[in-house]
Amino acid sequence: MNQRTHVAVGVIYNATRDRVLISKRSVGQHLSGYWEFPGGKVENNEDILTALTRELSEELGIDVCNAISFTGISYNYPDKNVFLDVWKVFEWRGKPVNLENQEIRWVHINDLKHYKFPDANKYIIQSISLDPFYVISQDSYADYAYLLSVTEKCFAAGLKIFQLRLKAEKNKIFDNVVSSLSEQARQYNAKLILNGTTDDLKKYAIDGLHMNSSELKKYESRPVSEDFILGASCHDEQELIKAAELNVNYAFISPVLITNSHPDVAAIGWDKFASLTRKVSFPVYALGGMSPEEMKTALDYGAYGIAMIGAIWNSDSPERVISSYL
Repeated sequence: MNQRTHVAVGVIYNATRDRVLISKRSVGQHLSGYWEFPGGKVENNEDILTALTRELSEELGIDVCNAISFTGISYNYPDKNVFLDVWKVFEWRGKPVNLENQEIRWVHINDLKHYKFPDANKYIIQSISLDPFYVISQDSYADYAYLLSVTEKCFAAGLKIFQLRLKAEKNKIFDNVVSSLSEQARQYNAKLILNGTTDDLKKYAIDGLHMNSSELKKYESRPVSEDFILGASCHDEQELIKAAELNVNYAFISPVLITNSHPDVAAIGWDKFASLTRKVSFPVYALGGMSPEEMKTALDYGAYGIAMIGAIWNSDSPERVISSYL
């Protein structure tokens, strides 16, 4: 097997954090003509932040002031194996210029999908579109009109990622629910994730797939393309490592706190949660007993964000739960 090339990658944001800087690979480079996030190879005995700072200075003429480690991606091309060490760059000095005669462009995050990227960079696109505030449906509803009414209000209040997790048989009614949710998500520029199997991506207009721990264990490599978001539910270190092998975009760790729906299930607590998140380099959400008030604590313990069920569906005004945080 080819030696894996370690690459430092910078997702450089503008002041309003709605656009990122991308550059086009020049003729003669590996995957020339493709767009990518700036960065380059980590030299021997060089730490990641030093490599990132050097590469962005050499390519763009900017000085990095603040960068946050975001995620890591192992990817095997036919002719090259890479590990992308991805950092978010929010603060920098100077004006980006094409010091290596490469084409550069500021692009709205929602428009990145219209550019031709290498597959490993597609993973970054899906990952940076993840919002820290994640809502999950209940597993059943007596009235699906209620589900659709609440989700539309939440999307209107600013929710950007929603997971449909129904135990109902996938019949015509289920199809109609997914179709309606998909339309809502597109209208409000949000992401719709379906808790299901890889076959669902062929049938439904969704942005990604979330696998439960049983589904997770079926695969030896990522089962969906990098054009989709892939998430997984994890409860221990072994499942997290498995998720990392599949190059998931994110994972849930649960239950962090005791929940009303499962009061007899032991919670792992914040210390254990923090210990587990340190085992992987992708975004991890805290799930179980979460509410907007827990967000700061979750971030302090290494979470990318929080995922909520009861805080939304047990509320008299779910949209206010969303807007109170946002």
